[in-house]
Amino acid sequence: MEAVSKFVDALHHIYSGIEIKPSPNYEDEDFTFKITIPKNLSIDEVLETCHKECIKVEDEYDLFILPNVTYA
Repeated sequence: MEAVSKFVDALHHIYSGIEIKPSPNYEDEDFTFKITIPKNLSIDEVLETCHKECIKVEDEYDLFILPNVTYA
């Protein structure tokens, strides 16, 4: 799906060394991703970036993405 590709590509472009995998969806989310980051990145910073990218994709494609950011 184009929306998912845009989201994943944007995050990989901003942060090298992250891993993005689909995970089981929560309640009303269309897509849920587990985003694993290296210890040198801030979870809060990456999560904020994820939310910004989610909003861009959600507005364009009318769907909902939930990112779950954790350390490797």
